[in-house]
Amino acid sequence: MIRTAAKKTKRMSRGFAAKWYRKGFNIAKNSAHQMTRELVKFAASLGATTLVFENLKGWRPKGPRYGLRKKFHTWLHRRIVEFTEWKWREHSGRMAFVPALGTSKWACDGSGEVTRSVNGNYSVCRFKNGKVYNCDLNATYNIAAKFFLRGREADQLEPGQSPDSKPRIPATLSLLWTAPALQSAA
Repeated sequence: MIRTAAKKTKRMSRGFAAKWYRKGFNIAKNSAHQMTRELVKFAASLGATTLVFENLKGWRPKGPRYGLRKKFHTWLHRRIVEFTEWKWREHSGRMAFVPALGTSKWACDGSGEVTRSVNGNYSVCRFKNGKVYNCDLNATYNIAAKFFLRGREADQLEPGQSPDSKPRIPATLSLLWTAPALQSAA
């Protein structure tokens, strides 16, 4: 409706289509409330004690494409996290945030970087060993691994060849499977 109205006018005054913008904002807010209500209800029914999110506060999408930036900013990422936090605190649950770096980039089985189809289905990724996986499920596994590995990478994993104390390998689910010191601690 806003696009149609904008095509009919040459100059858009201050407050142009304000009621439509307000209506869209309220619809998005309502859907965020419904989504977080279902998420908290599902987590409580499974007996979860901690909800883990990627820390996307202040994150800006890279790239020249305006569509990607617009799509990210119209997505309700901060509102969903805030509403979930409010509702989860009522259940006496804990919230945890892990860094978002590399959660979607690396394969959860430790085979290396994933590749996505540029012109095909972008929600599917291919691992180096040929497996085809859902990108969101892969990222979810890596987020969970980062939560369980937080603060322990430098102490319990073998160091890399650099003089830095932290290893260069990314925190993926495969580290929980392979590191014997971590299996006994988890």
